[in-house]
Amino acid sequence: MDSKIGLINTYSTLNIGDSAIYSAFAGMLPDARVFAQFQDFQTEYTPGIQVIEALPPCDAYISVGGDIFNNARERLVTKAFLLNLRQLWRSPQHTLVFGQSIPRSCHGLSFQALAFCFRRLAAVCVRDVESHKRLTQAGVAAQLSYDVAFSLSLRAAAKQEAVQGFQSLDITPDTAVLISLRGFDSMYTQDNTQFQRHLVTLCRTLLSRGHQPVLLLQAKAYGADHDLAIAQTIVQQVPATKIFDPFVGEYRCANWERVMAALAICRFSVAVRYHTAILSLASGRVPFNLYYSNKGRDLTQRLQIPGCSLEEFDPEAQVSVMEKTADQTFDHAPIRQQVQQDFQDCYQRAIAP
Repeated sequence: MDSKIGLINTYSTLNIGDSAIYSAFAGMLPDARVFAQFQDFQTEYTPGIQVIEALPPCDAYISVGGDIFNNARERLVTKAFLLNLRQLWRSPQHTLVFGQSIPRSCHGLSFQALAFCFRRLAAVCVRDVESHKRLTQAGVAAQLSYDVAFSLSLRAAAKQEAVQGFQSLDITPDTAVLISLRGFDSMYTQDNTQFQRHLVTLCRTLLSRGHQPVLLLQAKAYGADHDLAIAQTIVQQVPATKIFDPFVGEYRCANWERVMAALAICRFSVAVRYHTAILSLASGRVPFNLYYSNKGRDLTQRLQIPGCSLEEFDPEAQVSVMEKTADQTFDHAPIRQQVQQDFQDCYQRAIAP
């Protein structure tokens, strides 16, 4: 009989990174039925996931998402944070955390509560060194691996759809520079105005050097996690800039597959969003990693890929470094194998009687 696996602490299928995470877990559990519930009024197609209104009793539970344990209020513990912790207590001996980061907004009392819960789970595996260090110092027997989306593979059908997406913009992939973007809220301290000003400068600089800047939308979710308005603001100032929107059009592949394929065939990419970098690396391409948190910095440090923090970003000075990534490749096979092995190690502990 197939195992029933429940994904808990889910966020939304309207965020490409999260959707990729959900499919990645399902892909590593080919003999299981994987259930999940979402807050989305209408969910996006996410291969391998059975979307339901309420989770049934399951043989094991996987806490998913990336920065799901954000705690937005300084010195207080938010209701949303407590609800996320509560999901870990459904069946702690059969629950694992895999591929998450502990954001810096989770500290003090909220981090103490999180560590208390984590110490009682079947397995905990995080994706960045800083999170691993914080948890082990708090007495959590945490493992260190990489983001679960590294387990994903690129399909030829998705490449065909990505080509169609570029054609609809009247551009060819070999001229396109994909740039992901995002808004920042109370969870992150970045200056939205300065960030957008830098992206405008980047787009103008790329155009002057014969490239086609293309803003990649990766989220149409909630609050600041919605990329279209920011992209439109930039296009108003640099009209020659294009927008690649994987959420529109009639396609058969998942949105994250189309994004992964676009990153694989474009000239090069600038990864502001974390999963732009992950999906690019998982396709064998090296992005310029423009990070805003510990999870992104970890990629540049551990995998030795080019990039910098948003605070250090100087588009005109760094564009030549970006251009060099066009000819670089990344050997994703060892990372994929490690993620798959680490996950199976954790999963076997959670599924045990």
